[in-house]
Amino acid sequence: MQKLYAHQQRFLDKNPDRAMLVWETGTGKTVTACVWRNNERRAHLKALVVAPKAIVEKWKRDLKDWNAEADVISTDAIKKTDLSPYDVLIVDEAQNFASPLFDKNRSQRSSALYSYVRLHTHCHILLLTATPVRSTPFNIHTLACYLRIFWDVQKFRDTFFYLTDMFGRMHWEKRKGWQKMIRPYIEEISDIVLMSDCVDVPVQHHQVEKLKWDNKQEMQLIEKYLEPSAEWHARHRLENGEKKTKKLAEIIDGYRKVIIVCHYRSQIEDYEQHFKDRQVFSLHGSTKDQDEVIRQAREADDCIFIIQASMGAGFDAGEFSVVVFASMSFRYVDYVQMKGRVKRINNLHENTFIHLIGGKCDQAVYDTIQENKDFDVHDYLATQLRLTGANTKDPKERGVIDTEDPRVVSGDIPF
Repeated sequence: MQKLYAHQQRFLDKNPDRAMLVWETGTGKTVTACVWRNNERRAHLKALVVAPKAIVEKWKRDLKDWNAEADVISTDAIKKTDLSPYDVLIVDEAQNFASPLFDKNRSQRSSALYSYVRLHTHCHILLLTATPVRSTPFNIHTLACYLRIFWDVQKFRDTFFYLTDMFGRMHWEKRKGWQKMIRPYIEEISDIVLMSDCVDVPVQHHQVEKLKWDNKQEMQLIEKYLEPSAEWHARHRLENGEKKTKKLAEIIDGYRKVIIVCHYRSQIEDYEQHFKDRQVFSLHGSTKDQDEVIRQAREADDCIFIIQASMGAGFDAGEFSVVVFASMSFRYVDYVQMKGRVKRINNLHENTFIHLIGGKCDQAVYDTIQENKDFDVHDYLATQLRLTGANTKDPKERGVIDTEDPRVVSGDIPF
């Protein structure tokens, strides 16, 4: 058994029955949870761990290593699992259960967990997450409910939202600066740890490689008319095409072990074929034995590990020091999780994160994620429309028509 760090021991000395660890990725939440479960106050109680599918087997190994007993199920399995026999619940990647509870967007996962908490008033529950808030203030409101901390829903909504008819319909819009306003609420219900609070963190290098969008790509895009959001996605896919593959080959040629992150499944398949002369491992939603793929990639001396951008939660990949974001997830939490795979408290080293930007769509996603926000295509297009003058009648003045578009120049697009 490994020695506990000071921040782990501090929390375990408190030994709360209900808590949320908002600890940076790689700071030892899993180990802490195993020891917490073993405490004499709950060692005799039946326990359940809920974790992403890819790390269910890892959780089983960690529990065994720390002589802790618990059943382990995947995140989605909670929807069909009878939770009533359990008095201890450990929820890994708790942000996956943080959808708003009191509107139509409540997920089945959240419903299952909330129903359990309401009925089991004396349950012991430990939530683990590095990113408790994703896209809305209500994420932290939901997580608080699981800890049986109930903030008034209407007061909470009025604090963080205002009613508006922006975009032509009445709805609740988040107040500007809500990410800063939410901080005291997170601190009130969480135990917060940054890796820099625990150890000296080596330098983390960040690079951006920009590729030029060319006429060939533009002509492919304008072969047929698409509505704005469909055109955005079509452009984004073209940005992640052949030109990016060539640039990626140049970059990874100098590295023995490298992780490539991809948003699109088709992109993963293309890279599997293109780099088949090297040992390649792939992790995506349809990978059958995800734990085994991760193990093989970690043990290989020379390999390319291609990971779907939404699959970076929970596992260790400290053997890698280079991560290339060929394309990024639209969710900020996925970006944080992916970087955390190679930044582990028990295996710290310098890491290099390289971002490939194929055009303005890639750039928009990258810029939004760097602001610690999720990217939404419709919000982006609405913002662009406002910035270019949505209230003018002339399509060219509104920015809807690109006057440098070959179709406009040739007169193929009627105004």
